[in-house]
Amino acid sequence: MATVKGGLSDTVEPTENSSIEQDVDLGTNKDENFWIRFMTFVGWYPSDMPSSEKLLVLKLDLSILVFGCLSFFTKYLDQQSLTNAYVSGMREEIGLLGNELNYITATFWASYCTAMIPACYFLTRYRANVILPALELGWGLATFGLAWVKNVEAIYAMRFFVGLFECCSFTGTIYIMGSWYKPREVGRRIALFFISSPGGTMFAGYLQAAAYKNLNGVHGLSGWRWLFIIDAVITLSIAVFGFVILPDVPSRKKPIALTPTEHSLAQKRLQSLTAPPQLQLSRSIFKRVLGRWHFYAFVTLWTMLDLNIQPAGQPFSLYLKSFPERYSIVQVNTLPTVVSAINIVSALIAGITADKLGKFWVPALVTSVPVLVGIILLNVWHIGFGGRMAAFMLTGFMAPLSPMSMGWATVIMANDAEERAVVTASMNAIGQGIAAGAQVAQFPATGAPRWIKGFRSCLGTTIAQFVVILTILYLSRRDAGRKSPKIDVEAEAEGVQTVGNVKE
Repeated sequence: MATVKGGLSDTVEPTENSSIEQDVDLGTNKDENFWIRFMTFVGWYPSDMPSSEKLLVLKLDLSILVFGCLSFFTKYLDQQSLTNAYVSGMREEIGLLGNELNYITATFWASYCTAMIPACYFLTRYRANVILPALELGWGLATFGLAWVKNVEAIYAMRFFVGLFECCSFTGTIYIMGSWYKPREVGRRIALFFISSPGGTMFAGYLQAAAYKNLNGVHGLSGWRWLFIIDAVITLSIAVFGFVILPDVPSRKKPIALTPTEHSLAQKRLQSLTAPPQLQLSRSIFKRVLGRWHFYAFVTLWTMLDLNIQPAGQPFSLYLKSFPERYSIVQVNTLPTVVSAINIVSALIAGITADKLGKFWVPALVTSVPVLVGIILLNVWHIGFGGRMAAFMLTGFMAPLSPMSMGWATVIMANDAEERAVVTASMNAIGQGIAAGAQVAQFPATGAPRWIKGFRSCLGTTIAQFVVILTILYLSRRDAGRKSPKIDVEAEAEGVQTVGNVKE
């Protein structure tokens, strides 16, 4: 049974469902529709989960995941489109020189990272289901503006606003997911959410290739300008959809998709598993965040991720463009989509594995191995075109580290919603900020096709990544052992069954 400390239970009941059985009609398997039965069969829903709870989680998936995935899809669709436009005529038409692509990218990341933490603070006080769609509306309009730029200064301005409005799309959605789902439900859902990013990257490549072939010159507009127009239409449509379907955190207004009974069930099933999201930031928040190891370890891990994932992105496209006699414009846009496919498959498998095992660190370590191999091959370099192509693609296995580290952080900090919001925002903001500055020195556009310093530095940070993952595992197990020797320390380290004090 649970013991009480500081007004909140420090441990939980033996099963996650036991706390709600007395209050809610759980239904029977006969009440389940075909889709719920199928998803139970494939393991998406636990077989021992009550039917009424499965229906609730299905509604949460359809409201949170559908908008979240579409939003993250458009975020990376719009983000990747700059690189696709650059290699498809923008550079020549606008007259971009030297490393201006790097500086434009850095401008995006500067506004993105600077605004992220304040925006995520804002989410703890105001309606997230209004803020997130409104921000998407903003970056959709800024993307539309890129279709009409006439000079490099206008590109800088539009990319600044795209970054500003995209600032908490990722961490804001993670915050909402961590507020509605149980710890054992988080891993696969964050993975599914994450794969929308390589999906957007992949679609951007095919979309630019199609625009270049079919729309170039239509109504006097270049194909790359049509790319931004199409992106904007998609983004603005999804923003409108978000205002209708996205729920706020459970402690506030009942979502449209849920009945009052289901809303009550959603709150009850999280009792003693996660702390309720706070409506405002307490005065002790920075003391709690900076006084715990979570901030330092997870920010470091995320920074490693942001640094090590770079070769598979813009550098790969610039590498391909450096050999016009070998790779056509269409190939330059479509070959990087193979990396996106690797991102999608590896991240989804990693998320399902993490939930099944109750261990985020296992898939995080396993998928880091092919990344290390790819980085080593890029440092060797003289392995032929096929070898270099394989090396760039192997670095795509870095993708699972994003949902694994964010999921791990979410469940370890399930006991403190404020800390969770601040730390996850800091992970993204600080990591992306460091990577944005580093990419100018590591992978300048003028350095294509080979970036010796960039590849060497990635080799060092990839090795460091293994060390950081093992360090987090050690610290989380140490903390679990201190809480209660009677609890399974490994499960506790994963954050899947325990919640401690919200405030110290």
